[in-house]
Amino acid sequence: MIIDVRFRPPYKGFLNLHVFARDPWDRRPGQLGVDPPASLIKKSLPMALEEMERAGITKALVIGRQAYPPFSGVPNVDVISFVRENPGRFFAVPTLEPVDREKALDELESLCSQKEVKAIHMEPGWSHRPMYADDPNLYPIYERLAKKGMPLIISAGGTIGPDFSYVDPVHVHRVALAFPKLKLAIGHGGWPYIHQALAVAYDCANVYLSPDMYLNVPNMPGSLEYVRAANYYLGDRLLFGTAYPARPMVESVEHFHRLPFDEGVKERVLYQNAARFFGI
Repeated sequence: MIIDVRFRPPYKGFLNLHVFARDPWDRRPGQLGVDPPASLIKKSLPMALEEMERAGITKALVIGRQAYPPFSGVPNVDVISFVRENPGRFFAVPTLEPVDREKALDELESLCSQKEVKAIHMEPGWSHRPMYADDPNLYPIYERLAKKGMPLIISAGGTIGPDFSYVDPVHVHRVALAFPKLKLAIGHGGWPYIHQALAVAYDCANVYLSPDMYLNVPNMPGSLEYVRAANYYLGDRLLFGTAYPARPMVESVEHFHRLPFDEGVKERVLYQNAARFFGI
């Protein structure tokens, strides 16, 4: 069994995302090591679900996004409606735009009351006023999430923000220390600051890592460091994700199985850790 913790379906507002429109397949052809999935080319939901079956993915977290232009976003209503139309297999992870903090807190209350929502997603570096994860404006949101026991995925890796300083895990470290009861996953695994992200998880037991495509792309620099950490102390806090459609599902799973995990670790990374973290 496999839980994919970063899945964006070809459905309604998701089709406006840059991963469907042009990036990374048009802007960086060949950089991901494989051809784009057929469902992306056709923008076909039935084909995506069939690819999911072939990959052996049994459940998936549907990740929303709210970002400044040109990256676009997905209305949270589309995230939740997709999950409601496909019950049992998918779970909603809507996104907060944190610039207007009071509005974000009100929306958080509404989202947490909906049974389909298993976590909240935030990308401070791509907000309409780019912020670091430890921006004081965000602390009341973290406090509310911790109080409610709602997990948070905070994307801190890749090109989330105007420059790489916005994904430096030191900012997430400060948040994890300030809110030890907050269940926190670092989306994109802190790449390219892999050792720093691994150090944050080493120091803070409430931090999980979700490297998604930065673990599953062949020869991705640093990807084996996630494996080494999982074989040591991170085996119960590493999460699997394909980042579909930025990375095909079948190829992601196949490459994951070629990684040198110790016996028993793969099952935890592929399913058990996510089931526990998200309450699935």
